[in-house]
Amino acid sequence: MLFTYELDRRLADTPATALAAHPGGASTEVFRYSPAAFRLAIVRLFGRTPAMGALPTLRAATDPRATGGDYYGPAGLFEIRGYPGRVKSSTRSYDRHRQESLWTASEKLTDVRFAVSGTTGS
Repeated sequence: MLFTYELDRRLADTPATALAAHPGGASTEVFRYSPAAFRLAIVRLFGRTPAMGALPTLRAATDPRATGGDYYGPAGLFEIRGYPGRVKSSTRSYDRHRQESLWTASEKLTDVRFAVSGTTGS
């Protein structure tokens, strides 16, 4: 989220926006190497199919009311289950200094600079 908020700020003077999404508790291949009992518990606790896990991303990509910096995830209990809605990220993710620090570190580590014409930048 730190990176998403910083990217969205850098895109401010362009027609593009940055949004984020998370799948919640979807039973996917990410658990393939976990013990069988753990995999079964995940399915019973979350019970979300990979298709349901994809819905927040699809909503972020297609919601005509979406604005820069929006964050989508399951709107149910603990953001684990339910249909997608706008959700809140952690309090620390809104810290502009952390956002800029992550951006700077990412540029240094990857040796990639991201420039947008007309951007206000950091």
